[in-house]
Amino acid sequence: MINLIYIRAAILDNTGISLSLDKTLQYLVEEGLVTPEQAKDDNMIFRGYSEFFETEEAATLVESVDHLVYQENENEEVKVRGI
Repeated sequence: MINLIYIRAAILDNTGISLSLDKTLQYLVEEGLVTPEQAKDDNMIFRGYSEFFETEEAATLVESVDHLVYQENENEEVKVRGI
C-alpha cells in the first residue's frame, strides 16, 4: 500500500513544498516510483482513515482502573486482581 500522506509529509519536511495528495501521486508516477496501474487502483493508495471513521482525530477513552486495585491496609502492598 502506498501511503501518500507519509510521502507528502516527507516531501514537505525535506523541501518545504506542500503538495496535494493527487499531485503527490502524479509526481510518483512521473518519477517511475509508482506505475500508472497502481495509481488507478484505489485499494493501493492510502489517503487516510476518513473512509473508515467519522474523523481522523486521534482520541482515546481513558477509564479508571481503580476497580481493579484493592488495598486492605494502607501499609500493605497493593494487589492487582488477576495477577
